[in-house]
Amino acid sequence: MVKKFIKDLTAYQAEEPAELVKKRYGLKELARLSANESVYGPSPLAVQALQAVNPAVLNYYPDGQATALRQAVAKVEQVPVKSLIFGDGADELIELLTRTILTPGSEMIVPQPTFGEYAIHAQIEAAKTTQVPINAQSGYVDFNALLAAITDQTALIFLANPNNPTGVLEKTADIRAFLDQLPADVILVVDEAYYEFANNPEATCAPLVQQYDNLVVLRTLSKAYGLANLRVGYGIVPDQLFDILQAVRLPYNLSTYQITGGAAAVADQSYLQKVVQQVSQERQDFETYLTKLGLTFYPSATNFIWVKVGDADLVGQKLLENGYQINARLNPEWIRITLGTSAQNHAIQKILGQILAK
Repeated sequence: MVKKFIKDLTAYQAEEPAELVKKRYGLKELARLSANESVYGPSPLAVQALQAVNPAVLNYYPDGQATALRQAVAKVEQVPVKSLIFGDGADELIELLTRTILTPGSEMIVPQPTFGEYAIHAQIEAAKTTQVPINAQSGYVDFNALLAAITDQTALIFLANPNNPTGVLEKTADIRAFLDQLPADVILVVDEAYYEFANNPEATCAPLVQQYDNLVVLRTLSKAYGLANLRVGYGIVPDQLFDILQAVRLPYNLSTYQITGGAAAVADQSYLQKVVQQVSQERQDFETYLTKLGLTFYPSATNFIWVKVGDADLVGQKLLENGYQINARLNPEWIRITLGTSAQNHAIQKILGQILAK
């Protein structure tokens, strides 16, 4: 009835609706800090643009080329309009790339740990995923080990930068050096879902796409732009892949609401910078507190922190009972905490201190 190699596929664990969690634990309020969503929300200009969309568009298909969004992104990122592929979140682009590139029996390489969606889509395509452990002490990717893992069957490598769940940012120079040693028929996808939080224009690999035919860069508006519910992602791709990916991409995959809201959000770089600055300050304060507690964590360049607490289930449960939902299901000893408001972060810090004092 179904493909043999997806019978044992484990579905991605999406977040439960907040109201169900609140009811289960008898909570009046719940701070959902488990999915790396922005607590600051989207640009007010994006909200206004969405509210201004004429409902009369609902019975017509949207712009299949996402022209307004394409132009907005191209202007901000300084990339050609014909290098941009849009998707229903970056997730659709991950699916698009694995569908296009991977074949049964081919291989994909990823660091470990990293975003779980990569391996799920490789399995759907009957491809093998090779996981290469990060440097446990620093959290950085071992590029030499990635190169050593390449075989004649390797077709694709995913590199989340900054990485999820560790939050660690690799240097662009190191990625470029890796590309220089990468076989030309192996495609490197640098997933920059959290790039904006690094607050460093030099942290992106986007300018390298025009120099390397085997490099793709992914972005999303779900994180720093605060549009997770709208589901908008895009890829910056080399010329040789553009027409192919456009052909494989589903037609009309972004609605007028996604195109309009996304374009307005991207255009409002002033608001984005305010969010990034606030997150940077909260991250610095949180890491200072974790250092005082003596906890092990990797310095983050994102809106979350990956911290070793010993018993992830216990700590996650205690935080949830107090109204703070974090991600404790990724590792038995580590938890991932999405940075919230200043008040939420201080509350979590206090609870962590109480748990560890026992």
